[in-house]
Amino acid sequence: MVVVTSQEMRELEKCAIEKFEMTEEILMERAGISTVQAIWNEYGSLSEKNFVVICGPGNNGGDGYVIARDILNYTEAVRVITLGEPKTEVSKINRNRFLKHGGIIYKYEELGLEKTIEMISSADIVIDAIFGTGLKREITDESIANLIEAINIYSNCVVSVDIPSGIDTDTGEILGSAVQATMTVTFGFPKPGHLLFPGRDLIGKLKIAKIGIPSQTFLSESFKRFLITGENLKKPLRPRWAHKKSFGEVIIIGGSKQYIGAPVLSALAAQKTGAGMVKIIGPSEVCDIALSYDPSLICYRMDSVSKDFVSSVVKNCSENSVIVVGPGWGQDNFDEKINILSFIITEIQNPVIIDADALNILSSNIDILKQKEITKSILLTPHPGEFSRITKLSTKEVKGNYTLAERFSEEYQVITVLKDATTIVTDGNTTFFNISGNTSLAKAGSGDILSGIIGSLISQHLDPLEAVKTSVYIFGIAGEMIQAEGFNSSYDVISKLPEAFSKI
Repeated sequence: MVVVTSQEMRELEKCAIEKFEMTEEILMERAGISTVQAIWNEYGSLSEKNFVVICGPGNNGGDGYVIARDILNYTEAVRVITLGEPKTEVSKINRNRFLKHGGIIYKYEELGLEKTIEMISSADIVIDAIFGTGLKREITDESIANLIEAINIYSNCVVSVDIPSGIDTDTGEILGSAVQATMTVTFGFPKPGHLLFPGRDLIGKLKIAKIGIPSQTFLSESFKRFLITGENLKKPLRPRWAHKKSFGEVIIIGGSKQYIGAPVLSALAAQKTGAGMVKIIGPSEVCDIALSYDPSLICYRMDSVSKDFVSSVVKNCSENSVIVVGPGWGQDNFDEKINILSFIITEIQNPVIIDADALNILSSNIDILKQKEITKSILLTPHPGEFSRITKLSTKEVKGNYTLAERFSEEYQVITVLKDATTIVTDGNTTFFNISGNTSLAKAGSGDILSGIIGSLISQHLDPLEAVKTSVYIFGIAGEMIQAEGFNSSYDVISKLPEAFSKI
């Protein structure tokens, strides 16, 4: 599913108007009526409900006037509170149409906060049509901030038009104050602000309405951001004649005396998601634990960190091998670990997934990535803290920053998997947002499991970007399968992975 920014949506609307002879008035009419249909579908007949529609001065308010007028077809119990005179011609037209249909409009500045609260609290449904997707500045007007607070406290149900007022459409940031919606009806396509926190927390149920932008616009517009859904994801083929080498091998370099379990979690996840062979290069303690869980794992005991030892294991690996480096690795023996990373990145042709402590070590010399062959697949799987260290920016600056991830991937020619409640996957050209999962994944070891899944799917011949898309989605689904959300260890999620594959 395509995800568009506010600017891209404006360009789509402009294209619909200029190339397909739609009009702004028609698009607004479709937006308003589609919202009313979504309300009916979600909450049932409108005839016995009463509504308050709060309209801002821009086109979002114009949508609100259309909604209010259409609701008059079902009930007279609809009132509009306006935050000022319409500033666009199409909004003025729809304000006047609402009045001609017998609608009632109250001015917020005359009504006052107390009376507004009375109206809001008595309404079955409050419709937020204040700002929409055009807001880019902080809400500093105290009276509007008070109104938004009143909506959040006193409303029985809130439907936001396009996006809850006060959320930045392109980042999901709260611009001072923001409406908490029960349901949001957006038009055409989801926007980043619907998918990224904290905005995602205020969206409620998201519905996407088609408002008449012709599908042919896809022929003239270039889209590069998408929402990952269960449709069109790829699973590895498992032909009946296959043998273990048909499904490749995952080689995990990691573990330390302090972090024994991390590479084991990666290895078990790779096993559970179909890899033919899984190998661990790590301390004896790691190998002992790994073999106690699954004797079919292959372990190479490396009790002192050595590039030569790693080289002896991986230099002759098959073309179907994928190397995962970093889970539980620690940051001691720093220089030798930098040497190992440099060797794997520059001298081994196989795909490499750099995770956990390997990311922190790499951050000291990130330009090693530029020494790789242009066709070699390198995948980085940082959480925001690790990406902060890599980019030398604050965690706040990198969290949810898909444009930064895109620029980083383009500069270093890597796939970046920025892990978070909304995970961002990008190769610099195409970006994907993943929203599957829940707090059952907010556990130590979850990232190790994900790196094992990704390695497994690449080893089974999936294109690296396709492998990542499938991996982050099914990992999220596996987390959602935990019966009591959050009352689990990350290890519990591994057992859910095979069933999660059936969801795609």
